Amino acid sequence: MTSFSVRIGDDVLEDLRRRLDATRWPDEPPEAGPEHGFGLSAARSLAAYWRDQYDWRAAEAVLNSFAEQAVVDGVHYFADGDGPPLVLLHGWPSSVWEFVRLVPLLRSHARVIVPSLPGYTFSFTPGGARSSIVDCADKVHGLMRSLGHERYLVAGGDWGSSTAVRMAYAYPDAVQALHLYMMPLRRPETWPEYERNSRAALLAWSEEEGGYVHIQGTRPQTLAYGLADSPVGLMSWIAEKFDRWTDSRGLPPDDVLTTTMIYWATGCIGSSFWPYWARRHGDWVLDDVADAGDRLAAPLTFLDFPKELVHVPRTVVERVFDVERWEAPSYGGHFPALETPDMLADSLVRFVSVSR
Repeated sequence: MTSFSVRIGDDVLEDLRRRLDATRWPDEPPEAGPEHGFGLSAARSLAAYWRDQYDWRAAEAVLNSFAEQAVVDGVHYFADGDGPPLVLLHGWPSSVWEFVRLVPLLRSHARVIVPSLPGYTFSFTPGGARSSIVDCADKVHGLMRSLGHERYLVAGGDWGSSTAVRMAYAYPDAVQALHLYMMPLRRPETWPEYERNSRAALLAWSEEEGGYVHIQGTRPQTLAYGLADSPVGLMSWIAEKFDRWTDSRGLPPDDVLTTTMIYWATGCIGSSFWPYWARRHGDWVLDDVADAGDRLAAPLTFLDFPKELVHVPRTVVERVFDVERWEAPSYGGHFPALETPDMLADSLVRFVSVSR
């Protein structure tokens, strides 16, 4: 175990300012709309805020404020609180920043462990091997074992949900229960005919919104050059997702920029695409478990937020999970720990309490 604190050098911040000043802006078509991508005026405004007002050092202080922070076998984490061990797992395009407002609401109920997924941000090593979801699950489980936890609870969304489910599948004696808010089942052609509307909705989302999945899963290295070189390119690639994937109130620009800063400063953007490549090229997926008729032992709590990217019917989920609690909150999207931390914390406190 190596102690860790977040500290980006002044030279990195100065280089960032230089690159922001030298941005070569594209044009956009007349009457451009959100269907064309992140708008030019929004990008200019956010970049100007980043250049002149955003305070990285304040975000850095928040990241360093938790009781414990270290790196174990290449996996970064921070932890806080006391009680049953609860792992919170982020996805893409996210980071441990996603949970900074949530952890203080949980620290009196659980020992909350927040890893940076292997290959992401503070768990990234330049030139190192890439991590699939199987690798992420194995390494996060190894982290928990190193921290002395033989049994633990896992919560997450996006790739964090896939990692959590893989952990429950591979280590059923360790994962006590799951709390998910994105369901990693993606083969609508295997869903029952009476779920035709849900099947059609997933296919429509994949066609209209899933371009990033295809390019990140087929040409991750080519895409990485532009995003690693241009801070505005990286900002816009990430900001579009925070804009499209959240509920009506969106998120403060500081959340978007802190997330972008963490990816920019660590240089992990190409590595962060790897789960998309691995899934497309033969990595373990939950659909295979469902198609085989297998079931996971860990009971599931699931929150189906209204503005989540896709909605998998409960009848499909119950093919593979023992659903202990299923709720449909009235507000929230893909990043509930940032959008609705109080609501998510309430659910997690009940989750921890029932699982004791």
